Amino acid sequence: MNKNLRTVKTGMILGLVLISMFAVFIPNASAGPIKVKPIITVTFSPSEKNVIPDSGVLVIPLETTFALGGIGASTVETSSLLKDTPILIQLKVENTESWVTASIENSQVQLKIGQNAPYTSYLSITVTGEAPVFQQGIVRISATSQEQPGLLFTIAQVTSYFDVSFQVGYWPVISDEEPKGTSVYIGPMDNANIPIVFSNLGNGLTELRIEITNIPDGWSANIAGNIQLNSAALGNSEGTTRTADLVIKPPHGFGFHDDVYTFYVSYTPYYPGQTNLSGPTKVIPITIQSIGFSLGLGYELPSIIIVLIVIALVIYLYMRRKK
Repeated sequence: MNKNLRTVKTGMILGLVLISMFAVFIPNASAGPIKVKPIITVTFSPSEKNVIPDSGVLVIPLETTFALGGIGASTVETSSLLKDTPILIQLKVENTESWVTASIENSQVQLKIGQNAPYTSYLSITVTGEAPVFQQGIVRISATSQEQPGLLFTIAQVTSYFDVSFQVGYWPVISDEEPKGTSVYIGPMDNANIPIVFSNLGNGLTELRIEITNIPDGWSANIAGNIQLNSAALGNSEGTTRTADLVIKPPHGFGFHDDVYTFYVSYTPYYPGQTNLSGPTKVIPITIQSIGFSLGLGYELPSIIIVLIVIALVIYLYMRRKK
């Protein structure tokens, strides 16, 4: 009799355990007394590409997985009837730098107990022109699991945090201004002096390589070959604007002149010491018209006049002394 009673008690206990296990994830007004905490992991591969300000989106895949920890975790994980139970995890961008915009595609992660394959979401990152070149940016994301109550076990709600890093690329943006315009009228005895104001609107220190092409015979043209510009994105606006003077001399041959030529000033921005990091070349057409009469002596005329005056004075004094 005692033996039968013990068998009945054992069966009742096993029955209660099985019922509790079947009801682990059956919604209930009160959560089960045994808390099982999910351990959330979000992994990503560091991007080999830098994100360029105002020029595109950097997309980083996020791989989310989870495992169960704490008392009862092994019981829940090994129960074949619980392997298809869904676990919901919400990914969210928590904070980042002021010059970063970030969002997550497929942020509602859906996994199942016993699932080994990760759930893939996509973190999209853009930055503004205020992002300093080569600066490392950080996007902090959170992963929050949804609580799953049951009669015996409850999958607890937990939040884990992860930092996703990236690097800002070089963004060369240069503006130019010609205060005197790009069409200049001069006489054949004059020089054209055209200031070109360059401003760095990009996010890093920038070197400009400047060249002049289409110089006709008899003309000369000169400008600084290289200038360096600071960037306000680096925290100092001083030196972000500089002026290069373009000096053009027309021919001074004797006679009337009406010569019109277009010179091309080209400049290419690049990061100092790294010519592979460069921006597009821009060309500024400068048209010069040299019109008027020339004696053909050019800049030698004032000197010759002075010499002739001196000679005439010497002859005058000599003749006067002879008298």
